[in-house]
Amino acid sequence: MKKRILSMLLVAAMAASLLLGCSSGTEESDGKGDDKKASKKDGGYTIGCTVYYMTEFVTLMTEGMEKKAEELGCDLVMLDAQQDAQNQITQIENLIAQKVDVIIVAAVDSDAILPAIEMCDDAGIPLVGVNMLFNTEEPYHYVGPDDVLAGELEMQNAIDEIGGEGNVVILEGPIGQSAQIQRLEGNQNILDKYEGKINVLADQTANWSREEALTLVENWLETFSGKIDAIVAHNDEMALGAIQALEAAGLTDKIVVTGVDAILDGCNAVKDGTLLGTVYQDAGLEGSEAVQKAYDVLEGKVTEKELSYIDMKWITKDNVDELLDTIYAK
Repeated sequence: MKKRILSMLLVAAMAASLLLGCSSGTEESDGKGDDKKASKKDGGYTIGCTVYYMTEFVTLMTEGMEKKAEELGCDLVMLDAQQDAQNQITQIENLIAQKVDVIIVAAVDSDAILPAIEMCDDAGIPLVGVNMLFNTEEPYHYVGPDDVLAGELEMQNAIDEIGGEGNVVILEGPIGQSAQIQRLEGNQNILDKYEGKINVLADQTANWSREEALTLVENWLETFSGKIDAIVAHNDEMALGAIQALEAAGLTDKIVVTGVDAILDGCNAVKDGTLLGTVYQDAGLEGSEAVQKAYDVLEGKVTEKELSYIDMKWITKDNVDELLDTIYAK
């Protein structure tokens, strides 16, 4: 049956306003769970979602969520945890207090998110993970990337480009997030095959940040002057920060850089040759599939808790136009 549609996005921290209501008017909530509960329109479901941080990738993912929620006739309440694990737990408590029907979580921290499982169970509200795995052996609903494969793809291609031997540095995601853990695992799976031939000079988090990566790589270029052959970054934002540092030092043609996510800026960097390649995970599809799974759980169509992975693809100059001419076409 067709239901009236509402899609809501909250991209600020907890102090910002939470917009609720129909397209012609809104109610305001401060997101702290002690005011108006999230509304349910004409019998439709209200889906609550909290994400770790509104990066370009996550913004694309939420667009996929909004589109699918609209298609299904659901309300969508979107919260940004601002990379604060405790803030995210508080947001989940607030969503429970607002009596949303299901909660989708892109976790700030794979361990710190675990109390949310019991909280949602106690409240009788289904929980669906997206993009970031939870560090638990217990089954749960999940849609996201194969991050081990992503780490393998970027490291293997970097090593191939430098001829199978040399020195690399690794820009990691935030320590404790599943993407950081699994992409590093994938990196290491490939490095193990090149023992004695590939040396990791340094590996450190730049917290998905272009700016932090810029500063970190500037320091590495000074510390390891003339020794770095490749920079393997766990996302495109950090890869782009590394490229900025290389451009300033006049080394873009000397050091290979790889990334993950295939965001627009990353694809453009692949096109112009400053980024060797990036691993594409379809952010819009990921968000759409998470909302679909949440809806199917509520409808009783999905009863088994399982991990669902989306396809990953290596993007180079040879195929980057497939993205630039479609999802990024103006």
